[in-house]
Amino acid sequence: MFRCLLSAGDGFMTVDCDPSANKLIVRVDRSKILSHGKPAIGDLLLKLHIYRCTADVEACRTFYEDLTRLDDVFLEWRRIVLANKRPKQVFVQANTFTENGQVYVKEYEQTIEGLIQSWAERVV
Repeated sequence: MFRCLLSAGDGFMTVDCDPSANKLIVRVDRSKILSHGKPAIGDLLLKLHIYRCTADVEACRTFYEDLTRLDDVFLEWRRIVLANKRPKQVFVQANTFTENGQVYVKEYEQTIEGLIQSWAERVV
């Protein structure tokens, strides 16, 4: 879909790449989402649907391979994205306990260990 949106044209989506700084900026012109982005995705989905309904495997394969082909530019962008990859967020829920008639909340670290500890202490 990324390549489909890039090819929508008229400056709808642009990518600024600075390999020396490992920086990649994707810009989308919000004013052109309905006029350029939506039709581009619609055409993509329509073509895939038609190929599926008509069982035109060869045409679909050619279309899909052209759409997903990686050239040096996309590989460089991928390298930059992976170099700037952030760790996955871990959502850990706090637990409430009662002790001597008092209710208290226990919070845990936002790590895998904290997640496991919060579940273990729930005694569910």
